[in-house]
Amino acid sequence: MKSEDLRVAIDIGTTKICTMIARIKDKNTYEVINITTIDNDGMNKGLVVDEQLVSDCLTKSLENISKELRINIHKAFIGISGTHLESKNHWTNISRPSGMNSITQDDIDEALKIASKIDLNNDRKLLHAIPKSYTLDGLHGIANPLGMHTAELHVETHIITGSINSINNIQNCLSKSKVKVSGILAGPLASAEAVLSPTEKDEGCVVVDIGGGTTDIAVFDNGNVVHSKVLPIGGNLFTSDISIALDLDFNTSEDLKIKYGNIGPDQKNATDEISIKPRKMDEEIQITRRELGQILKERAAEVIRMISLSLDEPHLVETNINKFIFTGGGSKLNGFMNVAKYILQDNVRLAEPRGLSGITNTHNDPTISTVSGIMLWGIENKEASSHANLIKENINDHEEKNSSALSKFMKKIKL
Repeated sequence: MKSEDLRVAIDIGTTKICTMIARIKDKNTYEVINITTIDNDGMNKGLVVDEQLVSDCLTKSLENISKELRINIHKAFIGISGTHLESKNHWTNISRPSGMNSITQDDIDEALKIASKIDLNNDRKLLHAIPKSYTLDGLHGIANPLGMHTAELHVETHIITGSINSINNIQNCLSKSKVKVSGILAGPLASAEAVLSPTEKDEGCVVVDIGGGTTDIAVFDNGNVVHSKVLPIGGNLFTSDISIALDLDFNTSEDLKIKYGNIGPDQKNATDEISIKPRKMDEEIQITRRELGQILKERAAEVIRMISLSLDEPHLVETNINKFIFTGGGSKLNGFMNVAKYILQDNVRLAEPRGLSGITNTHNDPTISTVSGIMLWGIENKEASSHANLIKENINDHEEKNSSALSKFMKKIKL
């Protein structure tokens, strides 16, 4: 591999760590050259509960990539999730010279800078202050006020904050793996970045990313995010239900869910039997695929209703919510989209990441939506410096090899 400009994005999820490497070709083009996913230990519902375990998993992931591509990774864009994330919409009055004046780009930049300086509790850190709309002399809903004239300017921003301790714990894990943080993106925004089209953002929709331990939700309207939330529920609940109902260990239950789980109305081979061996029994017993599906269906219905209830917010009353875009590994359960459509009574679809070249059909899957969104956001919004460099061959070793080869050659000449 030639020495090139590389970017690294890491999705540190409850159950897995997904790392993506992209090559920057020129100012406007880039391509994915590597995606690696490994199991993660030491996390619970998006929060670090054992720094060393998470760091060990991170180190393993990075070492695998470094060995394969012969690069040293020293920086990365990362995603943050967990119920410690909080959001609100905040109005800010922007002081302006008296009289009617045209709004310049400097005015907009200053407005966003002022809007970002909100009072936070000592345990909170501002992650994002995203402009939602502007108000000019009482005229609401202005998306881009550049060039317009006004005496008074207000900006409404969508504010996302996180727990300082939770964010520091993630950064400590990366520090132990000798990786600096190049940028932090909230999970709900990452998923949206990867799977939404501009039209969907304009028309209004809800993005739902069901991960292993959390579900990230983001609501868009008129092109902007207007609501975001993280629920402490995820695909692990399906696995736990199987484990409890059938008295199986977690890993066996996960395998059953992946191989045979189906909650759709058109289950094929529903009466086929599956052999299982409960922990408290000496012999195997038989269950049908339909019985397994019933366990999963009840939980799926509950998860979807919790998602719907989380949108019962006063500021969303007039928001156009009639389309749900699901992504993440938890939403891949066979038949899940049928249940979602039945309960939500809205337009629903299962989404894969879009907008990144180089992702093969094998990897293009809802499970990598978050890391894809982190990469897209980082490339488009953060500083332009490489996150990795080539591993150079040790010069002394190289000289020793050449010296040894020369010595052998001279001996042959003398003979």
